[in-house]
Amino acid sequence: MKDEEVAKKLYEVLQEKRCLVILDDIWNTDDWDSLRPGFPSGKVGSKMLVTTRNRELALHIDPGGLHNPECLNGEQSWKLFQKKAFPRKDTDFSICRDKERLGRDMVARCGGLPLGIIVLGGLLATKETLNEWEIVHKNIKSYLGRGSGQRQKTTIHDVLALSYNDLPSQLKLCFLYLSHFPEDFDIPTKKLVRLWVAEAFVSPEFEGEGDEMLEDIAELYLIDLINRCIVEVGVIGASGRIKSCRLHDLMRDLCLSKAKQENFLHIVSGHETDPISSHSVRRVSSTGRIRRLAIFSGSFLPENYKKNPIRSVLYFNKNNQQIESMFEYFKLLRVLDVEGIQLLDVVLPEEIGRLVHLRYLSLKKTGMRKLPSSIGNLVCLETLNLETIDDLGWESTVELPDAIWKMEQLRHLYLPKWCDNSTDDKLQLTNLRNLQTLVNLPANKCDLRDLLSLTNLRKLVLNDSRHFHEFGPIINHPNKKLRNLQSLSMKAGLLSFPHKVIDIQQVVQGCPRLWKLHLEGRIEKLPDCHEFPQNLAKLTLWGSSLVEDVMPTLGKLPNLRVLSGWEVFVGKQMVCLENGFPKLESLLLRGLLNLEEWTVEPGAMPSLRYLKISNCIKLKMVPDGLRSVSTLQELEIRWMPRTFKLRLEGEDFFKVQHVPSIIFLN
Repeated sequence: MKDEEVAKKLYEVLQEKRCLVILDDIWNTDDWDSLRPGFPSGKVGSKMLVTTRNRELALHIDPGGLHNPECLNGEQSWKLFQKKAFPRKDTDFSICRDKERLGRDMVARCGGLPLGIIVLGGLLATKETLNEWEIVHKNIKSYLGRGSGQRQKTTIHDVLALSYNDLPSQLKLCFLYLSHFPEDFDIPTKKLVRLWVAEAFVSPEFEGEGDEMLEDIAELYLIDLINRCIVEVGVIGASGRIKSCRLHDLMRDLCLSKAKQENFLHIVSGHETDPISSHSVRRVSSTGRIRRLAIFSGSFLPENYKKNPIRSVLYFNKNNQQIESMFEYFKLLRVLDVEGIQLLDVVLPEEIGRLVHLRYLSLKKTGMRKLPSSIGNLVCLETLNLETIDDLGWESTVELPDAIWKMEQLRHLYLPKWCDNSTDDKLQLTNLRNLQTLVNLPANKCDLRDLLSLTNLRKLVLNDSRHFHEFGPIINHPNKKLRNLQSLSMKAGLLSFPHKVIDIQQVVQGCPRLWKLHLEGRIEKLPDCHEFPQNLAKLTLWGSSLVEDVMPTLGKLPNLRVLSGWEVFVGKQMVCLENGFPKLESLLLRGLLNLEEWTVEPGAMPSLRYLKISNCIKLKMVPDGLRSVSTLQELEIRWMPRTFKLRLEGEDFFKVQHVPSIIFLN
């Protein structure tokens, strides 16, 4: 959304409601001036909070409303440091006197700056011996002052640099790779991990110990960077795994600076017709040959890049692009990510087959309609993403050649939701024995028995419910061939739910390691709670139309964190039993068209944070038991009768008055 559109929307909201508007980390007056029309003059009641490190900008916005936060004092600094350097939960833990002496001295040199203290704590959390602490202390003393006056401006950068210098060589590479991503960008963890693997930052010698894959090692690298407070956690998924991460802008400045020193990356932010200057190309690389490109804007690559042995290209703009020149000049490419750009030609050229060194190829959301047969030449590919969802949510049909079976090194394959084979032959899978991820597998265009060869499979998304009945015997194979499955989705791929019944009993018994399950279709009866995988954290049921209340059974699942669905239950009464759903954090009740009464008994859902009620047109009121769910942070009511809304705002408001955010949408 453009700034003008944001300002217009903001104006409309502030005309009707009293709001607290927070503008975080504004850098320049142009940004503020573009948003200023969104604040109606003369309206009282709303408040605005702006955070910035630019004092002149703050004075420009409101000279009388300036607040300068103070740095932490000595004791506050020490408490913050302890939380990061000694992340222990046992109350009996005590710090040895020598470590405390060294620690307090190092903390004092941070000048009360929280980020510096946090990063220093993260660094020392990796040091166990007193000798290691003394080495860090010596390094800090050598070039950090006492954090006062002008010196304070450089203190934070010195502490961040110290944390980088302490990284092992493989973690330095992983950290530098983050320089590809724009400021304030939420970096998808799975994507980042696969990029690291494609760049060979994780040595294959670590793979094969038990069920551990290269991706697991790479994920541990990321967790190490997070524990050192170098990388920040973004979104955490239902299983507790990190779904996205980001860099603090000061840490990103360090990342860009080190990437320049190491000749690691060039960032392109201009056009071919522009002079190659600091305005058109941000030269993160200093001298030498260019190996990596991050393209933030522009439709053409500058000519001088075509003479370099480029190994990776990542696009972050959505303009129309001509990528054919890469196939001619960048024959050593290992990584090509053009996600989200609009290809000028919806038929991918045959020349892509020249990129025989490719390990990672993402054509997601590019408008591509046809893959050439030469794609089969890319025998080194580990990740291939062909998902076609556009910005409006539409998914186009893509013609696939009979060639994917040649890519025996594939580990992650994302097919288009709708695909046609260029021949009548079925999609062959038996050669792809390294596959861990297989998304949008068309059940009607392959032999599902091929799945028995994919013993490393962890995530599977099946499309076309007309063939789901064939999957039961496969998933319940006597040798448990798919025992490593952690995430399973069986999607109808149709506008209506299928009439055939899904045998959920076979599904849960055949996948003991599942933590995520998504089923679309009718279910006659739920299995007993002890038959479900014990680690199941996310369950989505669409169109299951169960006659019996599902809550008593599902409430006994010990690790369930997210429960969602549509038309899950066709009964009139639903009960969440006492002490049920001990870890449930998110509950989405949608399309329960017959539900009239919902009861929440004392002690149920003690961890619930988000509740959505939608299209439950006969439900009279929210349950009294919500009063005791003190953890609830957000309640969303969507497409419910007006009488339900009026009652919730009136006589039933006492049930939800403790909830910070209540949203009504129709």
